[in-house]
Parts: sequence; C-alpha cells; structure tokens
Amino acid sequence: MQHRLKTRIALMLIGTLALAACGGGGSSSPASSSTPPTPATMSGTVAIGTALVGAPVTVTDSAGKTATATSGSNGAYTVSIAGLTAPFVIVATDPSGVSGTLYSVAASATTSTGAPAVANVTPLTTAVAALLTASGNPLTLTQSGGLAVVTPSAVNTAVATLDTVLAPILNANGLSATSFDPIGGAFTPNQTGADAVIDSVAVTPSVSGTGLQITSLADPNTAIQLNQGTTVSTVLQVPPQSANYLANMLAQLGQCMTAVQANANASSAACSSAIDSNYLNDGFTSFSQRHPLPFQSGTLLTGVKTVAFLPAGTLPGISNPAALVYLLVTTANGTPNFASDIVQFVNGHWDLIGNQEQYDIYIASFLGRVQFTDAADANNGRYESGLDIQIPASVTVSGASTSVGSALVQGPGLPANGVYLLGGGSGFGPYLTFPLQTVTAAPGLQSVTIPAWPNVGISTQYKWSWASLSGGTSSFVPSTPDYASAPVTVSNIQQYGVYTVTLFDYSGNPIGTPQSVINVAPNVNAATGTTVAWQTLGSDVIANLLTPGGANASTASSNTPSTSTATIDWTVPSATLAYPNPWVSLNSQGAELFSNGVATIPAQPYDVTNSATPTVSGTTYSSTVSGYVDQLTAAPNVGVESGVQVQLGWQADGEYYTNTWQFSN
Repeated sequence: MQHRLKTRIALMLIGTLALAACGGGGSSSPASSSTPPTPATMSGTVAIGTALVGAPVTVTDSAGKTATATSGSNGAYTVSIAGLTAPFVIVATDPSGVSGTLYSVAASATTSTGAPAVANVTPLTTAVAALLTASGNPLTLTQSGGLAVVTPSAVNTAVATLDTVLAPILNANGLSATSFDPIGGAFTPNQTGADAVIDSVAVTPSVSGTGLQITSLADPNTAIQLNQGTTVSTVLQVPPQSANYLANMLAQLGQCMTAVQANANASSAACSSAIDSNYLNDGFTSFSQRHPLPFQSGTLLTGVKTVAFLPAGTLPGISNPAALVYLLVTTANGTPNFASDIVQFVNGHWDLIGNQEQYDIYIASFLGRVQFTDAADANNGRYESGLDIQIPASVTVSGASTSVGSALVQGPGLPANGVYLLGGGSGFGPYLTFPLQTVTAAPGLQSVTIPAWPNVGISTQYKWSWASLSGGTSSFVPSTPDYASAPVTVSNIQQYGVYTVTLFDYSGNPIGTPQSVINVAPNVNAATGTTVAWQTLGSDVIANLLTPGGANASTASSNTPSTSTATIDWTVPSATLAYPNPWVSLNSQGAELFSNGVATIPAQPYDVTNSATPTVSGTTYSSTVSGYVDQLTAAPNVGVESGVQVQLGWQADGEYYTNTWQFSN
C-alpha cells in the first residue's frame, strides 16, 4: 500500500499554510492627491518559484464579499472586483500539495490610471500578510474584522521589514533591499530575479509561536517569526546554490521522459545523465518504477522545488552535496502533481540518486487537531505536532515478503533510547503503530505464555508538542509512549533530521541493516494549529460511528470486518480551499481481554484507510470506508472497542495534517 501520499501526486485541495510568489502593487503605493478611478479588476501572479497553474484564487473584501478566479498560464490570474470594497485579502491554494495556502493583501484598489490593481500571491506575500497580524496567522485576515489591520502604512511597514530580512538574498539576485515590492512588482516565474528570491526561502508554520516563520534554504534551523512585533536582529543568508542550479538536470530528465513515453524500452543518454547508476529509493533501483507518473503518456515536467540542502554524508551512500527536492509535473489531463526525491552533485553535475533506503519507510512532520465525542474527554481537545512514522507491516527481503514485528526509531526529538512501534498482532493496518505501554527491546511473539504480544495502539504519530484548543481547559496528561513526557521546545529539534530505523521480525530478530530515513517536512509547533482551516465532521458520522450504540457502531467486529461499510461526510470552510493528497481513516482500538482476571488477548489496532479522491459538492465532501471494526455497543460486549476515531488527513508542503474525532482518549 502507498504511504498516505508520500509520492502521490496531488488530486485535491488544501487548507493549510505555505509559500508563494512575489509581487504586489496597489497595496503599498502612496495615495494619490486626487480621487482616482476604481479599477474593475485585480491581477497578479501565483507562484512558488514555479508558476502555479490551476490554483483557485479568492479575493475577500472588507465586508466579507468574495470574488474568485483560477490562475492560468505562467501562474497569472485576473479577477473582477466590481462591487467589492478595499482592503482585500487574497488567498490561493496549490492543488498539487507542493506548497501550503498562499496569502496576499491589497490595502487599496485605486490607481492613478485606472489600471488593474496588482496583488501577486507567493511565499513572500504570505510573509507580508503574516507580518500584518498580531499572531502571525494570516488566516485571521479572512475572518470578520480581520482586514482592519490592512492599511497602506501597515503594508509598507511589513514590506520594509521583509525586505530587511531578505537583504542578502535580494542583493544576490540583483534587487534592491530598499524598494523591492513583493506584492505589486511584476516578475516572471523563471528562477531569476524576484522568482529566485522565492526559491531561496521557505514560509512555514512556526516552531515556537502560533503563526508563520520564514527561513532561508541556507539554514532551515534559523527562523524569523512573522508578526506585527517582528524586529530584525538577523537576516537570512544566501543559499549555497543559485535558484536554477538544477536546470541542466531538468532538461535531461524532460528528454528522458519524452523518450520513455514514446517507447517504454527506449535507451536514452538523457536518462543516464539525469538518473544516477546507483539510484535507490525505498527499495526501487529504477526511477521510473519508483515514480511511474512522470513516464505516463502526456505528462510534462514543469519545474522543481528545493526543500532542503543536505551536506555531504547526510544520507548513507551519498558522499556528495545533496538536496531534497520536489519534481513538479502536469498530467495529460492538466492535473498538477509532484514526486519527492534526492539529488546529488557528482562529477561536475547534478543527478537523481534517491534516498538510498532499502525499504519503503517514511517519516514526515505532522500538525493535527484532536476532538473527543465522549463527555469524559470533552475538555481534552488539543492541537498536536510531531512525527508521523510510517513503517510497513511487511517488507521484501531477498525477493520474499517478510512480516515486520517491531521497529526501533532513533533520532532528533525522540527519547534518548528511541521509540518502538509494533505490528498489530491479530489486528490489522498498513503500518506499525505505537504500543500502549513502553517497550524497551524488540519483543518476540510468544507461543506458550499469554498474552502472546504487547498491547498495541492505533497511532503512527509521535507527539512532541500539544496545546489546548481555544477556550478549552485541558486536563490531559500523557500516559502512553507515543507522547513526550511533556511538550518540548520544538525549535531545539533539528529540521529535516535523519532517523535510524531498525526493523525486527516477530521473533525479535533484526531484518536487514538499520536504515537512515530523512524527515521530508519541516518541524512545527502544535500551537500553529490555529493557522489551519480545519474541516467539520458530519453530525451523522459522530452519531453513527463515534457514539456507543450508533447505527454503524455495532455491526462490525474483528471476525467480520469485510462486511462493514460506512460513508464519512464533512464540510470545509470554503469551496475554494484545497486539501491535497487526501485520505480518510477509521481506526479502532481493540481492548485487552481477560479471563478470570488474567490477560489473555492483548489490545490491538484495527486501522483502515481510504486514499481515493473524495466526492465533492460545493463545501461538502464524502468518502467511503470499508472493512473497518467498530464495536461501540451501548450494552456490555466482550468485544467492545476501547476507542474509535475518524481521521481526515492531507499533505501539503511535505507536512501531514490530521483532523481527528475520537471516542475515548
């Protein structure tokens, strides 16, 4: 089974944060002494270093009225603002999931000539929007009264602050650090000038605050928090490579794709140039097998986004300077997608080398929201952040499938001795999950003593940070090993850290050699959960699946999971938001069973996920989950589950976002 979207190429919409392009005009221009005409349109460019084509764009005015458009060729958009009143917030979402939600602002729609106002939407304009808010959260600009902070003087101040932060990068790309206008300045998404500046930075959820931060690709661990109180005590450094450093490799890869699409058995010098002979990624030694989409007929390579530069030796088997990148493609039907991989500099050029993993193991930072449907836990709702650790239930060793009984994961942000994840025993699920009690060594499945296996939970996530939902007083105290003993300082954890993962079989014997796995997403603080436009689960789902005695909560047991089917429906705040690379999970916790006071059957997980594109009708989404286990019966039942959760998830800018409703903490 595929990861929850590691290599999937985005099919949907997202509602989180992200980066974008440069430019910005009417908002930062001084007011004219005469009353200018009000333009009927607004235009700009949506970009993240590469143009975003097909991105939904929403303009919201001071009264909450909206106008929408879709970015076209080269990321350009034009939208009618007739009948709308300044100031404006502009929101664009990346349907591919390469970036999070992008923001921009315009304090005025007036121009001296009547020409359309300009508001580019990029990571840089997202930073400006964050600098206008007290919390650093640009989502607040879309809420009632939020645009009161968007004035010409405030926008000018925010732009000046950003320009100071970016001064070395602006100068390196031939731009002025005293007059650069990321909102209204014209630019072309071609990895030069302003676009190269966009390529040089990342705007992400904060590691220490409640909003956004900006970092340079030169040093992802040095972050500048973005909010009204930002003062510049340091500036961002120039990355070690120019924005277009992969231009030759992209050209060669594009020629390779064209040749293979025409003839699957083609032997191309371009392929040999773009793809290293020692390529290895998640057990695949063939780039086309690891990433089949780029080689499907009609798919075009549209660009590349560098996520992080990796010093030589960061990953085993790569002794050269390297980088984690996203390769951007557009399918024959116009759908934008991407694939993540590792490139290296070798023999005077860059090529694709892969992550050098022998097995399909995946680690990415996550940001989540958890709410509870039972009265006892009603005040325990919280935002959480940490690592989503996806270790498959089986791996291929010497051509044979081998069940994975446990895995030891060690690295940044985890306890000194690491953490263990376990196979589900008699339960089921695509990945190993955390045990309910601390495990200090790889267990062996018992054939005589009982219980035969430790108690296993339903979570793949290690939580190192959590914060109460707004208005809630949490009494939550962690008691399971999938949580740190107390929230940690996330800014102290290495960004894009490398983790050592050792696999064991069900006898406790090591499988192969330990693997080095890079975290493909930036670490974030749990309190930044307020920046996300979370979905609302249908009340029927809560009544039917997450309430004891619900219509779908007593029809499926571990003996008959194949007969169970349920429809999960939810709504989103706006039809123009995107939640790319989506999935829906229904996970239940089988309770530990006893006989005459003696534990006989361990607690075990029953996890089911559907990664198909949901059905969408306006702001209403729905998906079907089959083969689940849910025994939340109203009457006592020996097979009753101790907890059940419905989880909506998506992935943007590498980050996993999970929105969970759960019965029982």
